[in-house]
Amino acid sequence: MTDAEWIRLFEKAFKSMDDRLSQVVQLNSCREHWIQAEISLYAWYHQRVEIWTDHGFGQRRKADLYSEGAGNVPVMVAEVKCLGDWAQVKCLDGDWSVRSDIERLREIECPTRIFVLVIPEGSAGESTPVGVRLRKDEWAPNGMDLRLDSAFVRMWLV
Repeated sequence: MTDAEWIRLFEKAFKSMDDRLSQVVQLNSCREHWIQAEISLYAWYHQRVEIWTDHGFGQRRKADLYSEGAGNVPVMVAEVKCLGDWAQVKCLDGDWSVRSDIERLREIECPTRIFVLVIPEGSAGESTPVGVRLRKDEWAPNGMDLRLDSAFVRMWLV
């Protein structure tokens, strides 16, 4: 699959989960895992594409999602981050942040690397400094935005 086909698959997966995503983004601890599972299920049941979780690539590091080609070589890896307007600034630039997730993705040898940022709708919007940055910062080139009823989803090829 090409980069554009991977992005299109993710976009369709998010559109298919939109009605349930509004409830899930209100939960703690499980929302990113639920989103990852929904993407995997959509890929398999709608396009017969296998997407798995937790691709390890050394030094106890991993990518959230991956798909393998011939010889079990990854052809796509992705990170999913769900952050709301009241998240702390350290979630953008510190350890375990948007920036660190993108840097980790760049370390993986793979033709397609996707960073996905899910911003729940219905909270403060752009009234917080973090909310503004979540919606406006260009974390990497080649981004695309998807506005759903439940969330604002931003994706970048890294």
